[in-house]
Amino acid sequence: MRAITRRDLLTAGSGDQHHISSAVVLALPERRKDVSERLATMPGVEVHAGEGSRIVITIEGPTSGMLGQTLTAISVMDGVLAANMVFEHAEDRGTSS
Repeated sequence: MRAITRRDLLTAGSGDQHHISSAVVLALPERRKDVSERLATMPGVEVHAGEGSRIVITIEGPTSGMLGQTLTAISVMDGVLAANMVFEHAEDRGTSS
């Protein structure tokens, strides 16, 4: 087992893991389709469902910090009212499901 370093803590990961999170994005109802289309073009983001003002997405990346940066970028998008992470999971790159 590898020891956790200060760098691991500062970068939210050692780079040998894959992170995935689910999130719900709350958009202005009349802008939901437009926001969904823009989300689908973002690296690591996949849109799974949308209804009313809610959009369900997943975000994947190499670190928890990258997921947080993506969620922050989403939260300030035009037409977005809020973006909230629901769940996060990380596993070693060598682990298969």
